[in-house]
Amino acid sequence: MKNDDDQPIWHVVQLKPNGLNLAKLNLARQGFQTLMPLRDVSQQSRYGLRTVKKPLFPGYLFFAMSAQPINWRAVANTRGVTRVVAGTDGHPARLPADIAAGLLRITTKDGMLNAVSDFQAGDQVGVINGPFAGWIAQVVSADEAGRIRLLVDIMGRATPVSIAGRDLEKRSG
Repeated sequence: MKNDDDQPIWHVVQLKPNGLNLAKLNLARQGFQTLMPLRDVSQQSRYGLRTVKKPLFPGYLFFAMSAQPINWRAVANTRGVTRVVAGTDGHPARLPADIAAGLLRITTKDGMLNAVSDFQAGDQVGVINGPFAGWIAQVVSADEAGRIRLLVDIMGRATPVSIAGRDLEKRSG
């Protein structure tokens, strides 16, 4: 289904636990395009720090179909899918076109998020990747190469550190 701008209309399904790959495969078999932005996140394991791919929206998957009307019963009964997310009016919820276009623009073909370097001096950020994963820091500056300079509290002392923008996420507040 397409809107007036000839862009696909994106909808949302809720996934069963560990149902992402199964739902993507089965929705693709039905002719749907799927979108699940992934990002690299460092996690501590018993073998040390390792990087894993994590969904930006855990438990949900966006899907769109180009031309035909959508068989909602088939989508709701797709393996890996719990339900089609409904809006306040009871109809399947639509992802706003500008948000869908933005997600498509910053997501690579393999589903990974590109680095978004919209960090400003003074922003609070969380480090999601690398040796400082899980730390909260303050942005000092950003350069054109995507490197972000932070102030990190190491042993009670503010220490400047340079980190790639893709390894950070903004914090509110």
